[in-house]
Amino acid sequence: MMVKSKFKIFPIVLISYLSALPLLLIIVCLVSPKLNVILATLVVLSIVVVFWMTILKSRSHSVEMSKDDISVKRYFGLGELVVYKYSKLDGFVTVMESAKGSVYETIFFLQKGKRVGCISRFYHKNFENLKLRLKENLVDLGE
Repeated sequence: MMVKSKFKIFPIVLISYLSALPLLLIIVCLVSPKLNVILATLVVLSIVVVFWMTILKSRSHSVEMSKDDISVKRYFGLGELVVYKYSKLDGFVTVMESAKGSVYETIFFLQKGKRVGCISRFYHKNFENLKLRLKENLVDLGE
């Protein structure tokens, strides 16, 4: 049986907003002659790049779990497809992360001690189904 991750709407809207906001700020800077356009642009672009390259790269994975392997695509499924055999993975670790008064469970699966994929209660609607499939096929390495 194949289990495919499904994203929640809120993270997609939030990330779209955070991606569009810097462009709006640049437009406002171009319209207002009093603001230093170059400085504002550099600050905004650096924030966007850091956000996209860190948070989204490590958390927003589209995951498909089959009987023998896990397929992972980063950046909400827009990234490159990488397939990992369960037998080649070390196991998974659970991390509890807090955000705006809530605690979200995030599970990273590891290969040779490195994080190669992630499922998160914040990003995925069907987190519990994905978690159950991981528990069936991989070793729980703790928190």
